[in-house]
Order: sequence, then structure tokens, then C-alpha cells
Amino acid sequence: MKEIITYSPELQHLFDMWHHATDLNNVNAQFNLACCFVKIKQKKHAKKVFSLFKKLANQDYTKIQTDAQFMLAKCYENGYGIQKSYPRAIRWYETAANNVVNDLINNPDPVGDTANKALEKAIESQNIDETLDEILFGKITPELINCITESAYSGDVEAQIYLMNLYNLGGGYIEEDIKKCAYWTETAAKNGNTEAMENLGNMYYYGKGVKQDYKSALYWLEKASSQGAEYSCYLLGKYYESQKQYKESAKWYRTYAERKIKWRNKRLGWEKR
Repeated sequence: MKEIITYSPELQHLFDMWHHATDLNNVNAQFNLACCFVKIKQKKHAKKVFSLFKKLANQDYTKIQTDAQFMLAKCYENGYGIQKSYPRAIRWYETAANNVVNDLINNPDPVGDTANKALEKAIESQNIDETLDEILFGKITPELINCITESAYSGDVEAQIYLMNLYNLGGGYIEEDIKKCAYWTETAAKNGNTEAMENLGNMYYYGKGVKQDYKSALYWLEKASSQGAEYSCYLLGKYYESQKQYKESAKWYRTYAERKIKWRNKRLGWEKR
């Protein structure tokens, strides 16, 4: 009598993934299989896993390409299946973050589609500049600006953010004024607003509206990052890369890519994928 061999559900699942990955050339199964080996810390398969991530990262666009690029970067950062290389990790983290754009272009985007339809409807019978001003700032009048400015001086953070954006972009009869923008940005940042912290860090980084000061830039960018800001992580990674502090740079680029991917998943409804 032929002996019947049974496996645990977990091992059977691994065999099933291996079949789909190899026999059917299923890219999703290949990616999941590679991630599985990473998760269970199978070092003897590390080189094969690295090669698989590299293949998936470099091929023509698929839904898992961004994630494969991110995992390839982690392999370089941690020396998994390949010699550790922080500069290459940086390159692939940045590539993964940028590839989020391809995910939005190539997949249904409920949030973006809804916003675009609303904008198209709004500008059908109006001047596009006036329409954009109204969408961003509402109907701009001297009375409104006086009221908001008074509230901002009284400590209203939302009013401070309104003025920050208004003087940054200009709108209605208000012209762009980078000095006033910087003032309200710093005021809102000191009041704990994450958006203002990130903008102020950006201003100090590039010397926009303020004297360029990397120490101040790093201070505000790190505070913004601690509250979930994305772009702050990118600028921190860029700064440390310029200083040849590649390990620290890779950490910040990884955080930037993670947050971009998380944002993509929420926007495209891929959270449970």
C-alpha cells in the first residue's frame, strides 16, 4: 500500500506558492514566495531570493514591481543574498518611491478619479485660475483676509496655515510673498502643525524665504517626520547622502519609500492585498 504523505497547512501553502511561482511563472506568487523565505529567515536561499527580487524589480511594469524594488533595496541594506551596499539600497528605495506614480497611472484610482471629475465640473463655466483659487482658499475678499489674519495673530493654527499657503501661491488680489509665507510657516510650525514643520524644513534646506541653514532644516524635518510626514524623510535622506553618511541616508530613504507605498495602498484600496 502506497504511503500517503501529509504536510502541515503552512508547508502545503509554501509548496503551492512554489508551484505557482515556477510552473506557472506567476509574478505575484514569485514575490510572495521570496518574501516568505525572507520572513522565515532562510539564509541558504538568500541568493535565489535576491535574484528573484532583482528580476521582478527590473522587468516591465507589474502591480508588484514597486514592492519588489523596495525589497531589493532592503536586501542591499541588510546584505541579504548580496554584499551590503547602502548606496545601492538608496538607489532602489528612491526608485520604489518614484514607481508609485506608475502604480497610480496603471491602476484604477478612485480617489484621484473623483477629484479630477469634481475639478473638471467646477471649471466648465469659469476661469481656471479663479476656480483653483476658490477651491484652495474660498472667495478671497479683503474682509475675509483681515478676519483670517486677526485669527492667525490670535494663535489659530488653521488660519496660520491658510495664510502660509495663500502667500506661497498667491490668489485673488493677494500676490505671492515668500517672506510672509515664511513668517506664517514658522508660526504654525512652532504651534505643532506637521505640514508647516515640513514646509519650514524645506525652506531652510533650500534657503527659500529664509537664510539657508541645514541645522535648522534637519531640526524641523526630523520633527515633521516623527509626525508622519513623507517628503521630510526624502530630504533627510538626500542630505545624509550628500554628506556621504550612506547608512543614515538609507534609513531615511527606506522610511520615505515605506510611507509612499502605504499612501498608495490606501489610495488604491490595496491595504488588504
